[in-house]
Amino acid sequence: MDLTKHEGFLAAVYTENGGDLVVRPLHHVEDEAVIQRIENRDLYLGNWRAADPAYHDQTFDYVLSPTSREYPLTTHHCPLNDGPDNNWKAFEKAIDTARTLYQQDGSLLIHCTAGISRSSTLIAATLAAEENRQFLNALRIVQRSRPNASPNPSLHEWAVIYLAAYGSTAGQEIHG
Repeated sequence: MDLTKHEGFLAAVYTENGGDLVVRPLHHVEDEAVIQRIENRDLYLGNWRAADPAYHDQTFDYVLSPTSREYPLTTHHCPLNDGPDNNWKAFEKAIDTARTLYQQDGSLLIHCTAGISRSSTLIAATLAAEENRQFLNALRIVQRSRPNASPNPSLHEWAVIYLAAYGSTAGQEIHG
């Protein structure tokens, strides 16, 4: 992994999937609320401002915050770190919570600080598990709505392990 400037922001550049180049923006959080609907689903990805009504007028039935702190709209708090230093039980609980909320009637916002890594990981893992998709296929769906969605490599790996552990065909893919 190398650090470089990409489009004016510090970014991590690395390869995965046998050579695909990945650029992850680092430490960039937009000043405005980011709220992206995931295709026609009642599922939304956002940054931390999406969980604060002072920044927008949209409402959600459920708001999952995998951040270090709860925000005003948070209904479910499952703290995760954006990196390798999570414990399995916390990661498993976050995905289980996302899946449970996704199965409910009502709108669901999953947000993290920047709306790039933790939220995209949880949404892609939820779609993979609930719609019997491979993780990479589910991540591409997320990226169509939020192009810079890019799970931290360790979160990506844990999501694939989670899917494999629960016997889903969605976990049967080469890690990448």
